[in-house]
Amino acid sequence: MNKLKIFLTLLLFPICFTIIGQNPNLQDSVIIEKLRLANRLLLGNGHQQAFQLYLECADAGNAAAMNAVGIMKQRGWGTEVDEAGSIEWFEQAAATGYEKAYYNLFHIFAKALGVEQNFENAVDYLDTLYNSQHRAVALMYLGYYYYKGFGVEQNYQTAVNFFLQSAEFNNPDAFYFLGLCYRNGYGVPMDEETALYYLNLAAELGHYYSFEELEEESSEIIIEPKHISMNGENGNHEHEKLQIPKQYRQIEKQKLDDTILGEYVGTIVTYDYSGKNIVSKSDLKIMFEETRNGKIYGKWLENDTLFTDFEAILTDSTLQFIDTEYIRNERYSKYYARKWKFNNAILEKTETDSVSYLVGNIRQFDIIRKEPSKPLYVSLQKSKIADKAIDLDKEFLIAYPNPFDGEINILFSLEKEQNVNISVYDINGQLFDQQNLGVLNVGQHNYQLALSAPQGQYMLVVETDNKKITNLIIKK
Repeated sequence: MNKLKIFLTLLLFPICFTIIGQNPNLQDSVIIEKLRLANRLLLGNGHQQAFQLYLECADAGNAAAMNAVGIMKQRGWGTEVDEAGSIEWFEQAAATGYEKAYYNLFHIFAKALGVEQNFENAVDYLDTLYNSQHRAVALMYLGYYYYKGFGVEQNYQTAVNFFLQSAEFNNPDAFYFLGLCYRNGYGVPMDEETALYYLNLAAELGHYYSFEELEEESSEIIIEPKHISMNGENGNHEHEKLQIPKQYRQIEKQKLDDTILGEYVGTIVTYDYSGKNIVSKSDLKIMFEETRNGKIYGKWLENDTLFTDFEAILTDSTLQFIDTEYIRNERYSKYYARKWKFNNAILEKTETDSVSYLVGNIRQFDIIRKEPSKPLYVSLQKSKIADKAIDLDKEFLIAYPNPFDGEINILFSLEKEQNVNISVYDINGQLFDQQNLGVLNVGQHNYQLALSAPQGQYMLVVETDNKKITNLIIKK
């Protein structure tokens, strides 16, 4: 199979270009003949003459011709490229109810062709196509957007519903995503047999990514979280019997200025589109080297292999990256590297017990597909010795998503079998709640914590027999 043909069918967004169709405007025989002649000229590379004929028919009120003029302006066929002008013609055609124009407008807003990318607008046009002759395509894209949370609130169950409806039209993309949902337990119970059934259906139809996924032996999720809850003063009074450790003091948000300079080491995690499951984890080192003229300059090193210099604008709590890109692989692009652009990073810097922490969220952007990455979370600690990095295989603590709303996932690692306590302290160092998890085995553990707490900053502490690991968390 040609390795260049690696993009999902659903991401190619072909422009609808059929000129003659079922439309009341085509009853005028003169317009019909002009459109037929324009079609022949277009096939024969007579683009300029074809454009003029389409324009005449469009000016006469023919919706199909309006759509054709929009396409030719968008692509520069027989006229200059004019993406803004093409949108005006698509909108005129859509105003008459011409379905192909709705599809083209969906494509334009989804892929930012002459407009600022707007997934909400794209979804609106998909909704219009829901009961049209393009229903199968609309169902697939609606499922895709709910799966990833583009333009709508992310919801795997809703996505599965749309995928199932699209699958009734024998859509290979729908089969593929149903396979992913059943393999990972997204919106449906995890079921490997059903996952393989759908992936094989997609593969039989030539779906490239299905072949790749069939090579995988397990879910993309690293560790499924166990559920625990902390109620604080509202529901758990055990904390009143506990003494407050003196080493915890007030945590203050600090401005990201020259105090951020230095080397930070830790972890970057990628989680699924719901933000509830870790799908990959990498070592990360960020070197903030200098500030100059309101900007900060440094280096980003991921897994000791992915490297890029960066330049960013520094605000109170945000790093606004400037033209920073790198190339990396992932599970769904194993055999080719994709180019990612860094968007803004929302960071919180805190200090406790003379240790500086930097935590926050980063979102990258897929330059080829023109869509945001999965959510990324960084958890870093400032190195006291420049060349001394934290061994992430021995100890780490990751809390995500952060900031969080109702629940937050806690991922940590143990070097040996030992007793584990999880504690949460408020901004004044007062113990909010504590829970003993008992004796846990060596390795990684993931817990989903339901924290009944007011909005604000808290210090999360995982304490074992011989050490404490801390992380700042923020309740929205």
